Amino acid sequence: MNIPIGIANSVSYNLDYDPLDTIQFMGQSGFDIMQIYVNKKLLEDSQKLRALSKQLKDQSLSNIYFHAAGEFNQDFLSTDYKEAFFKFLENFEQPRVIYHFDENEELESMLRIVDHFVARNRVLYLENFFQGGGVQNAEKNLRKFTAVFSLVNNFDIRIFPVIDIPRFFHQKLEFSSQQALSWCYQILNFFGNRDLPVLLHLIDAHKANQERSGFCPVGQGYIPYQEIFKFIGKNRVAVEGIILEYLDKVNTLQARDNLLKIIGESQQSM
Repeated sequence: MNIPIGIANSVSYNLDYDPLDTIQFMGQSGFDIMQIYVNKKLLEDSQKLRALSKQLKDQSLSNIYFHAAGEFNQDFLSTDYKEAFFKFLENFEQPRVIYHFDENEELESMLRIVDHFVARNRVLYLENFFQGGGVQNAEKNLRKFTAVFSLVNNFDIRIFPVIDIPRFFHQKLEFSSQQALSWCYQILNFFGNRDLPVLLHLIDAHKANQERSGFCPVGQGYIPYQEIFKFIGKNRVAVEGIILEYLDKVNTLQARDNLLKIIGESQQSM
């Protein structure tokens, strides 16, 4: 598996998530892809937006994902943020845009609004997200998440999955370790069986509350990444790329080193 590994602009946390700093770090450190979280503050900074657009075009950084601040729901479409965000995206050809799944939105409504999200040549990615807690809510959420892909992609509209693996293992879902791993496998297998490549979001942590102070490099925390990547390799789940969502550069670099080792070992065991 030759999987592109990248960073989110969260890595520039100490510089107020400055995407320009992230671009510089990406170039210096040899990462393959990058995710930019486009919040309201960034959209209101016209000077930084111009500089960002210029940097992306000058460096021909085609492997960019833009993460929206809003959720995949009807309310998003009537916000001032949406108007400014979509206008910014017009600077790029076929921008890849990630939205958080909204478990509170009705399934029928989700199907109706898809066209609004993919219009103007945008490529839509939907990321697993949990607003509620508890096992029952989590399982209902995941069933609805997969239903969106089953129904929408049957209408020849392609949306693509982002799988945030740590979320399966967060304590608020109240999954046991085995339940979390089982659901992680089920979701990965769902997309693998449909030949839909997945984009992965990764961090690791020492404790299941996943507080930022407890972040650690992939493979050094409690999330069983060795088992997960063995499953990915064995079941031939296509991985489009991996985004490391750390808040610092030291953990990010060590996470990549560990991840390359984990992926390599998973290939040897096949």
